[in-house]
Amino acid sequence: MDSFTFNGISKPYLSVLKDSNRQPWAPIERQFHDVPNRPGAYLFSKRKTNPRPLPIPVFLKAESIPDLQKVKEDLAAWLIHDEPKPFIAEDEPDRTYYAVVDGSFDPDEIVRWGQGVIPFICPDPYKYSAEKTYTVSTAAITNEGTAEANPIFTVTFTAAATEFKIVHQVTGKFVRVIWNFVSGDKLNIDFTTRKISINNNLRMTALDFSSNWFKLLPGSNTFTVTPSGVTTTTVKFRPRWL
Repeated sequence: MDSFTFNGISKPYLSVLKDSNRQPWAPIERQFHDVPNRPGAYLFSKRKTNPRPLPIPVFLKAESIPDLQKVKEDLAAWLIHDEPKPFIAEDEPDRTYYAVVDGSFDPDEIVRWGQGVIPFICPDPYKYSAEKTYTVSTAAITNEGTAEANPIFTVTFTAAATEFKIVHQVTGKFVRVIWNFVSGDKLNIDFTTRKISINNNLRMTALDFSSNWFKLLPGSNTFTVTPSGVTTTTVKFRPRWL
């Protein structure tokens, strides 16, 4: 990687050093329970995925020693934010990390150059590709990522109905919305925020409380929609990687 964009911006005075090393997955943590007089241990819980460190060693170029100080000021204005911003590496242009700076940057300065490590970290440990949109039918929908993804379903009614139910066939989990729908109504089911909206109005009381929010599994996902023949349903999601 020779460079990167952060918050949609790259800088001509910054180059990434060759010893940059991004971890192949975010750090994971497991809990084990020791049992006396037994070898090994029991796996006590599911894995926990921790924030992903993203240290980037860089080289700063300037015209002079005073100019290097201005470069550092511009670097701070570019990189310091209160919320994570998109980070895209030049050698991985189809993946997006969401990072913040956490820590200090103490470059070694030699005349008009500086060298140091920018301490990025990703509170959301996953990296993402571009958003995918599919029409829901009997055909399988593929989540190409290695992690589960949160879908957003958009449903357009072509006839009247008193409910809408979508079942994830692999897990058996479902979401059911009870409402007196008419032709032309639009239902939005957001599995990230767990919100239901009908014609752009929040309608959480329409959600059947026996519903189970689900995620798209890595690989093949199939769905059953009821009632059949009265809706056009699309799903969009962003595949993500560990």
